[in-house]
Amino acid sequence: MKLQEKLSAIQQSIKVPKSHTNTFAKYKYRNAEDILSAVKPLLGDCCLVISDELKELNGVAYIEATVSLQLGEEVIQTKAQAIIDDTKRGMSAEQKTGSASSYCRKYALNGLLLLDDNTDVDSLKPPTASAEVSNQVKDIMEDL
Repeated sequence: MKLQEKLSAIQQSIKVPKSHTNTFAKYKYRNAEDILSAVKPLLGDCCLVISDELKELNGVAYIEATVSLQLGEEVIQTKAQAIIDDTKRGMSAEQKTGSASSYCRKYALNGLLLLDDNTDVDSLKPPTASAEVSNQVKDIMEDL
């Protein structure tokens, strides 16, 4: 099986639910670890490689993550970037860099595996009151 076919099969079968909740902004999300846990059993003969590179543009430091799927000599890769936000309070320099790394790794994985961030309306519970419908619509719009 060629790499493109293998990637297509992975993209069609991978399921990564949003099992975490941001209590401040009240939204559900998945992280890079969730994606990696879901994709590992699907890799078969493929190798998934993730790397980060520190870059700078016009005095702004950022991390660029590269996710590569390899099968023999064939390689398919995606990249994503995230600025290292020096204005965040309460985080050490290492934590700020790690946060940017986690963020861009997650989005590079999302891109390669075609994971979207949309809410499936069919997965919502049936509403019991009009206020609940309004809240569900609001949550969906925020996810878009």
